[in-house]
Amino acid sequence: MEKLQPARLAFNSVGEPYSASFDDVYHSAYGGPAQAHHVFLDGNQLPQRWQGKDRFVILETGFGFGLNFLAVWQAWQNDPQRCRRLHFVSFEKHPFSASDLAIAHQAWPEFAEQAQQLRQHWPLLTPGFHRLHLANGQITLTLIFGDAATQLRTVDASVDAFFLDGFSPAKNPELWSPYFCKGLARLAAQGATLATWTVAGSIRQALKDAEFEVEKRPGFTGKRQMLVGHFRSQRPNRHQAPEERRAIVIGAGIAGCTTAHRLASAGWQVTVLEQHAAPGQGASGNLAGVLRPLPSADDNRLSRLTRAGYLATLQLLSQLPEARWAPCGVVHLSREAEHEAQQQRTVEALGFPPEIFQFLDKEAANQKLNWPVDSGGWWFPGGGWVQPASVCRAALAAFPEQRGFG
Repeated sequence: MEKLQPARLAFNSVGEPYSASFDDVYHSAYGGPAQAHHVFLDGNQLPQRWQGKDRFVILETGFGFGLNFLAVWQAWQNDPQRCRRLHFVSFEKHPFSASDLAIAHQAWPEFAEQAQQLRQHWPLLTPGFHRLHLANGQITLTLIFGDAATQLRTVDASVDAFFLDGFSPAKNPELWSPYFCKGLARLAAQGATLATWTVAGSIRQALKDAEFEVEKRPGFTGKRQMLVGHFRSQRPNRHQAPEERRAIVIGAGIAGCTTAHRLASAGWQVTVLEQHAAPGQGASGNLAGVLRPLPSADDNRLSRLTRAGYLATLQLLSQLPEARWAPCGVVHLSREAEHEAQQQRTVEALGFPPEIFQFLDKEAANQKLNWPVDSGGWWFPGGGWVQPASVCRAALAAFPEQRGFG
């Protein structure tokens, strides 16, 4: 498993944000927001194409500082005919910390409101999917921390507009390869559009071979030309939105109640069927549960799943003030010496932020627990205990107008 390597904030001699990893700039010094509008919004005919729609999906190949996303968010917010829900999916191999984003965002005071909210929801820098719900749940930002060249195949979506904004083809060829362009075509909805600042002949040919019609347009300031395109295939839409947004959830345990909560927040009318008189009475009726992920040195599927669930649960609990829980931290002590050494190797191998988990030796574990123990172990500072039934009740109560229980 490849460690996630966060980006470091740096600037070149003319003040452009610069990536040492790719020896390239994130955007031009000649007006980043204007470049975002000219190339990516105007290049994809936005906001016109999302107007009056129930949902609109954008996929971007490099998040960087979030400039394109912030420009889209502001344009969507200022549009009285905007789509009801906006989904923005973006990859980032080397994400920035929230503190670096705060410094970079100072250059764009016009996005101050959106940028602040983005940083407030910014996830811990761990590999995989991170879903942020913004603008009262009407905007969903799905961040995928990892290499887009390998992670694109993990996405299942119907994309209306592509922002091809990776580093230059010469510096980052995997994001412009024929194989990658065919991966984009797999996700394209009927009538999908694309825009990018590069007009390299190899890119134009790769996109044409992937069923995109492309043409050159005048570029932004120093770039004489840019590229726009549309998906020419008329294949049926694999993700047709339902005409009626109604759902029945069977079972009012943790899984059922949180599913109902997510559906209701997306505007669905949900009926929850439960044989007991109240939610959280079956397997979710335990007095308390432990909230923590299950790490492994190879970051296997179970580890990735439990980490995603752990982070998503923390996000959900922050929205449910009636849920009973406490982020007191969790210690997982080792069984014996070899297990303790394995726990330490796992922390070192993964290289996750200390807010996710750390290794404590015996003495540190003694101090943390204020109790004598015979070994060290893992420390999850954000973990804690949760009363499952209270989460069930709070999740169902959050959207009473869109939920029925019986």
